[in-house]
Amino acid sequence: MQLNFETERLNIQPFKNEDAYKIKELANDEVLSNILGLPYPYKLEHAQEWILTQPDVIAAGSEYPLKIVHKQWNEIIGMVTLRIDKKNNKGELGYWIGTDYWGNGFATEFVSNFGFNELNLNKIYASVLSKNKASKKVLEKSG
Repeated sequence: MQLNFETERLNIQPFKNEDAYKIKELANDEVLSNILGLPYPYKLEHAQEWILTQPDVIAAGSEYPLKIVHKQWNEIIGMVTLRIDKKNNKGELGYWIGTDYWGNGFATEFVSNFGFNELNLNKIYASVLSKNKASKKVLEKSG
């Protein structure tokens, strides 16, 4: 399976160990910690431990945690995860974008292209907190 794919402005790909520094930087945001339930402050060790778990869940085909890289800037701007229900050929989508990158349509861009095209799933769903109106809009735009 191809885990690297791209949209008009973004590359979606597996994390590498050196990505822990940027994930720490992006996730160490009080706004994100309140929305996502991340530990705050988010430490480098949190990112390193999380990245270490990824090869196993990807190999099992149960979860695909991937970084979102802006092509022009060659910079990680967030992450997306798809948790797979193999029995029903569907996936649960989770994602976040660093607050500095909000309002640019990045989430809508990758949500519209992820899962159906790459993993051939028949259904993708996501839960949204009621206070997260922007994420609700992303999902509505993406169908």
